[in-house]
Amino acid sequence: MMQFASEERQFVYTWLSNMLGHELSASQLAQYQQGLFDDFFAFLAEQGFPAQVEHIRQQLQQLNAVELAHLELAADYTQLFLLDGNSSALPYASAYLPESQLAAHFGFLEQLLARFQLQVNREKPEPSDHLCVYLELLCKLAEVEDWATYQTLIQDYVLPWLLPFNDKVQRVKTSTTLYQQVIVLLILLLQADVLR
Repeated sequence: MMQFASEERQFVYTWLSNMLGHELSASQLAQYQQGLFDDFFAFLAEQGFPAQVEHIRQQLQQLNAVELAHLELAADYTQLFLLDGNSSALPYASAYLPESQLAAHFGFLEQLLARFQLQVNREKPEPSDHLCVYLELLCKLAEVEDWATYQTLIQDYVLPWLLPFNDKVQRVKTSTTLYQQVIVLLILLLQADVLR
């Protein structure tokens, strides 16, 4: 298992959720380009992910030379995650799991959502199997240090669909590969946590 304190693990999942839950705004992108996340990236590199962190940094640096870079990234985000299931890699478990597994899968998710009194965002009707819901649940499980359920969630409920999702993500053509690199980092983090 990665040598993260619970708070560090929560911060990592919150960062991943912010990166993958919506397009980066111009001001958010500026924070990366001004180096405000350098310490965070250094921390991830020290945890054993230097190559992946370097890939992400390179993508961010390339955007320095792009006018209206946040719009370029927004177009990438749309292309990757928001179009139809043929063109995009939809970030929902139900797009990748066999129909026969969905009832048990959703049953487990609903139990966890109820346990932590989490409401799926009703303003934007997000299904409960959106990637960011899983990140939020992992964050909550890390907070209460329920490592048995944490590992079950990763091994049995996240990785089985995240791997085919990533295969599709890597095939979508975009101007940058920032989001593709973030998804790879997420998978590496989860796999490292299951191996503890």
